[in-house]
Amino acid sequence: MKESYENQISFPTINSSVMDIVLEYIYTGSIKEESLTKDNTVEAFYAADYFQLPELRNFIIKAVKNTKNYSPELLSKVAKIMPLSEDNILLNLLVEAVAIMPLNIIEFG
Repeated sequence: MKESYENQISFPTINSSVMDIVLEYIYTGSIKEESLTKDNTVEAFYAADYFQLPELRNFIIKAVKNTKNYSPELLSKVAKIMPLSEDNILLNLLVEAVAIMPLNIIEFG
């Protein structure tokens, strides 16, 4: 494998700030809730799914449920980077949250 001679492992779809969240979870078993922002939540969920960390996924789902104020923005990000499937928990949660929001409160652009 190329990692054996490059001494480096890269994950092109996971940026370094999200990797920090994953490593914090792996080493400590938890993450600080403030580590998740609207800019990295979807990527962190994707990484948790990629590395098969169901407890981290559950933590992220719980955090998203508590912060529905930016659900439309997160839904757009999910549609861009994650496979759109019926069993995508995050996608389903965001679709349900956005579906009940009045259209006049959703910011566009």
